[in-house]
Order: sequence, then structure tokens, then C-alpha cells
Amino acid sequence: MDAGNYVDRAGTGGCSNKCQFMVTSYKDLHYDVLNLGRQEVWMGYETLRAMMDTVKNTEFVSANLIEVKSKRPVVKPFVIKDYGKFRVGVIGLLNEGDFPKGSTLLDTANMVILPHKEAAKKYIPSLARKVDALVLLTELPSVLLDTLVKTYPEIDLVISTGGLRSGETPTTIGKTRIVGSGSSGYNGHYAELEFNPAWKDSLGFRNFQEPLSDTYDEKGVWADRLAAFNSMPLSVPKPNPVPPATQKKLGTNPAPQTTAPAQKKS
Repeated sequence: MDAGNYVDRAGTGGCSNKCQFMVTSYKDLHYDVLNLGRQEVWMGYETLRAMMDTVKNTEFVSANLIEVKSKRPVVKPFVIKDYGKFRVGVIGLLNEGDFPKGSTLLDTANMVILPHKEAAKKYIPSLARKVDALVLLTELPSVLLDTLVKTYPEIDLVISTGGLRSGETPTTIGKTRIVGSGSSGYNGHYAELEFNPAWKDSLGFRNFQEPLSDTYDEKGVWADRLAAFNSMPLSVPKPNPVPPATQKKLGTNPAPQTTAPAQKKS
């Protein structure tokens, strides 16, 4: 699962080659659910739709991102994944504070973001009754997140995005575990949830954490794909026409290194 913010930051002019490379990679990396974070929503409704249409088999969630015209969620509020006898509910929540009124960060002609408390009240209690474990994907700030999990102790696991330090060191609020990749995305967590019907409403939880500071060269299909991606020309927006006398010859940027820090997401 990915809690969000896996595409380029706002102002890039849509889903870039890097954005598309990331999104289409998730299926082969065996991700089941992707939350829509603020950086995905910042791209705008049309770009967001176009991005999701290229990965039909990927399940996106967001419980409080609503279409203006239809009054319905832009994507599924939650999904239920059936792993044999273990059913996991996954819900995503945006922080409405990331989209202040009057800013240009939200495509208000097509989308509106409901208060996260309103969406949580609508979906979490009923979802919890249908599953053995409930996972929340979000980037709510620590104060709001603390309040939310205290209100809904049925949430078993919170995965925060790389935009937060919350969860960089695993924490526990009541029975709820909170983990995250850290503010730079170089902190890896492996969380295992184990369910036994004899435990009734209890789960076994094991967390493995490591700093992702190593670099390595690895041969194989993903090394080839990364090399092909890095060799692609950078997309540069066309400049506004200017008189020939003032034009300057643009240089080319060097290709990015093919050896990069290994990054994993919770």
C-alpha cells in the first residue's frame, strides 16, 4: 500500500514521465491499494483522471475527495482486500488543511474536499464491522491523527506518507499502530499483520524498520526499465515567444544517475 504523494510536486504541468513511471510500477511491485495524497490532487481533475485511466487494475482510495457535479467520491472511499480468511479494509483520507480556501492548489471547478472527520464518521464504523483489520492511509498532522484514532480505536494500522515525520518512529495510540516512511522517504518499514480467529478482535503486529541509505547496482528487468527512464529526454515547457535578439541558447541537463538510494514505502 502507498499512503500518497508518489507523483511530482505541484507546478510540473501534469503527470510527468517520472510520475507515470512510478504509477505504472506499482502493479509489478505487488501494491494492492494507492491512496490519493495532496500531490496527486494538486495535478488537477483531468490529469488525475488521465493518470488513473492508464492503470486500470490499480485500486485508488480517498474517502473525502468528491466530484462537484456528481457529488460522489472521485475514487472508491475504501476497498476490502480478501486474503483467504483475513479481510483487510483500507480507507484513505486527505487533510483538508492542505487546500486552503482561495488557493489554486485544488481544481475547485471539479473537486471538493470534505472535512476528514465527516468522512471518517460516515465510513469507518461500518467498514470496521466488515473486516478483520482496518488500515488508514493518510497524511493528517499528528494532532488531528491522534484525535482521530482515539475516536475510532477500531483502526488497527495507520500508514502515513513521506510528507510527515509522524510514524517515522513507530508509535502506538491505544491499540492503533502508526508507521510511515519519514519526511524524506528513506526510512523503510515492513509491517506484518497476523489474524487468528481465536484472538477475536486482536491482531498480531510485527514491525521491521531500516534506514534506506545504501546504493547498489542490480541487474534485471527493473534495472533496464530505470536505465531506459533515465535516458529519456527531459520534458521542458515551451517558453513564451521572445524577440530573436533576446533569445538564449538553452543547454541540456545531464542524465540522472542510474544508481540511486533504494526506496521502499510502507
